[in-house]
Amino acid sequence: MVSTRRFSLVLVFLLLAACQQQVQPTPKPIPNELTAIALTPTATLTPAPTATETPLPATATIPPTVGPSPTVGPSPTVGPSPTPLTPTPAASLQQFSYCDTPFGPASDERFSASLRNLTIARSSLGDQFILEFDQQRGPVSGKVVCIQPGAASVLGATETLSSVLRIELPLWQQDAAWAASALTVTQAVRVDAASHIESVVVQAMPDRSAGVVFELGLDATVAFSAKLEGNRLVIQLADAPTEPLGADPLGTAQGRPLPPVQPLVFGRAGDILKFEQGGVQIISSTLALETDVALSPDRARMAFCRTAPDALADQGALWVSDLDGSNEQLLADVGGCLDPAWSFDGSAVWFVAPWSAAPPVSYRLWTVSTAGGDPNPKSSLDEWSRRMPQPLPDGDVLSVGSGEGGRSVLLLTNSETGVSRLVGQSSLGAYASIGTALLNPAGTQIAVEAVRADGGADVLLLDRRGRVLRSITGSWWNRPLAWSTDGTLYYLVTTCRAGLVLSYELHSLKGSSDTTIVSGGSLGDIGAAVATDEGLVYVRATEGGLAVRGPEPLIAGPSELWIIETQSGSRSPLISVSDGITLLR
Repeated sequence: MVSTRRFSLVLVFLLLAACQQQVQPTPKPIPNELTAIALTPTATLTPAPTATETPLPATATIPPTVGPSPTVGPSPTVGPSPTPLTPTPAASLQQFSYCDTPFGPASDERFSASLRNLTIARSSLGDQFILEFDQQRGPVSGKVVCIQPGAASVLGATETLSSVLRIELPLWQQDAAWAASALTVTQAVRVDAASHIESVVVQAMPDRSAGVVFELGLDATVAFSAKLEGNRLVIQLADAPTEPLGADPLGTAQGRPLPPVQPLVFGRAGDILKFEQGGVQIISSTLALETDVALSPDRARMAFCRTAPDALADQGALWVSDLDGSNEQLLADVGGCLDPAWSFDGSAVWFVAPWSAAPPVSYRLWTVSTAGGDPNPKSSLDEWSRRMPQPLPDGDVLSVGSGEGGRSVLLLTNSETGVSRLVGQSSLGAYASIGTALLNPAGTQIAVEAVRADGGADVLLLDRRGRVLRSITGSWWNRPLAWSTDGTLYYLVTTCRAGLVLSYELHSLKGSSDTTIVSGGSLGDIGAAVATDEGLVYVRATEGGLAVRGPEPLIAGPSELWIIETQSGSRSPLISVSDGITLLR
């Protein structure tokens, strides 16, 4: 007897997506049990519990920590790890993607319609999900997104799912036409015709007058397209995978790259560790948490923030030691410590500490001599909370300032007077906020992650005066990763907004030459990176989080250190750990 898939429906709101592809449905009538669709609104949305993925085996062994090392909580995961698929190049698949896809006109006008029919069918390319509307007023519009099962808000059990397709119709008016859908759509649906669709739920947004969401639970990670044909929305799934997920060069070993000669320092579960000559050494010597670290210009010493296990991350003190952890010295205890940074000549360390305990917490710049002495505050108690200090050759310091309403600016602070001035505001003022800002080794150029009003980001390359030397635009998210000593900027492009698959390009920019090193797609994510003489070392999360791809992720689950030779493209993992690598220097 043919097995039966069961579908349930409910109702919600949000935004939706679609692509281009017209494929007429060819339902296959399969004599089997049919499940009725109930369109009754529910009051609460409870995310389903998720399972934990098995970490990859380690390439290098991480020695046990000294004492009971505090751990970073695991990030939500999505049940069984989706198996990467082998791409099947075909012209018919080029219109499919994993990207958020809008359908209908870009408008804020609500529409009134009843759902006349819901069909699950098969075409020669894969499963189809079809909604047919009886439109009363306004154009049908929305968005389709592919998300992690753990990010589903209306599906019930998601443990066995590989992905969820979410159809968001935020402008669907919950009126009499909508209410009639409960009568006209209470009908049997042939769920057995689907190969990948395991469950369907629809819900109206509680306590709202508009907004409906459908969620489709899938047993595989498949690309999709969506097309609105009059009052008929056709969501087409692709049985064969498309290139972005089939090729993941930043997670696929190739060739035999040389291991980094210089020592690398990284953070894991509140500890500082060193990778050198193929081995890993734990530097942390106490049960305290080391929350951030910076290496001296000669990479022989490090400055780090240390805090008690039961304290907040920013309430620690500033310490220094040799790179092997010896010769520890408390350098500054002013009630907090974050973002340590060495001066160009190595004679001082800059850091930030909170000066306002009331939320939102505001941070002030401090500096202290590495020879000892009293730490000195170096910024005014003004409207800006300062983070990410980066000293310049002349002693001044660059930082990112945050203010009320999510505003952010680039600030240059005089090391003697503490007076700050805005940098690049004529260009950065057009953006919603600033993500990160990276100063090149010579202290002459700044790569700024400038966040747009639509939620994506560009990279603006500025000189010290704030003049724009180059703008990197045209993709969903552009993120600066690292500068090399020869002035090459490495940056990561996320080509489209998506919640499940990271579609990426790794670039190098030197002068006017912009080179794509590798491109592909991943169910994982890319974290921090540092440039070495051999190429680029980066953190790779083996599973993606629940947030939209693009910004640097907060990695708490299984992760790895990789190296890629940027000239040859050879790449290989260096180590693998069962929890998140939280920083890399």
